[in-house]
Amino acid sequence: MPLTPTWTRKLAAILVGSLVVPIAVEFVLALIKGESYNLGRAATVVGAVGLVSLGLYLSRPSALTFRLSMAVFLLAAGIMLALYGFLVASVDGMFDGRVAHAAVGAVAVCFGLIIGSIGVYAFSDAWRQHPVTIPEQREPARSVNVKRFAPYRPEAHQNLVELCRTRLDAADLHYVAYYAGHQAVFRVDMLDDPALGSFHGLVEPQARREAYDAQGPEVEAALTSFNRTFSGLDVGVLIRLVLDVERGAVYYFTVDRDTGRYVLAVTLDQEQVHRTDAKVAKLVDDLRHALGFPRMTELEQRK
Repeated sequence: MPLTPTWTRKLAAILVGSLVVPIAVEFVLALIKGESYNLGRAATVVGAVGLVSLGLYLSRPSALTFRLSMAVFLLAAGIMLALYGFLVASVDGMFDGRVAHAAVGAVAVCFGLIIGSIGVYAFSDAWRQHPVTIPEQREPARSVNVKRFAPYRPEAHQNLVELCRTRLDAADLHYVAYYAGHQAVFRVDMLDDPALGSFHGLVEPQARREAYDAQGPEVEAALTSFNRTFSGLDVGVLIRLVLDVERGAVYYFTVDRDTGRYVLAVTLDQEQVHRTDAKVAKLVDDLRHALGFPRMTELEQRK
């Protein structure tokens, strides 16, 4: 599975890191009190937290939303805390002192029920908006912008335009520009689509579009510089470059190096960086096939 830096993996790392605090504190207290360190309890804590962290790390963001996870956690925490409070309040010997006994139990029950109620509300709200099993959402591109540049010729490029246009999707691929002879031939995008409104922030779609249009030659120049840097390694030239930015990614894929053909593509969704990468690779394969070149996958199989 691709290592996407999603909130689930960040949370897993934080959770594992937080183990250091209780284990270290308990070790220091054991030394101060002259007691033996409880390795069994430490192993239990590490095992429980480790399983939760592993589940978070391996979970797919598309099938596990933050709100739904928070709801499940609050619901489980509320039930456990309420049960603990009930046992404290009703079972003798769990605390010394009858007053502390009842007070701690009553507070724990109330606190647990409050948290549990919040969890129930959040769970029901998340359930209405995001089912537990979320099907892969494929939202069609409704607002497609097409720009044809000077080198464009309908008889040679219209089929390529349609090929790129049909791959646009609000769920992943949002912009594709095709270059030939190191010049922009056409560009298709859906940056004006209402489904992408939350991604734009302070940058308007048209300004974003113009910035991407200007990046093709700059990225190609950077790739040429990298090729010179690594030329002494005898590993061939770079054919793919992924600029994984904080929000989304920009992809450069060589279609045919000898004729200066390449694709510049963009996704605005950070959680779809790897899926879009695979999608653009498939698009480049199909473009090569439409242009009469063997697919990259076919060349790899020959090797």
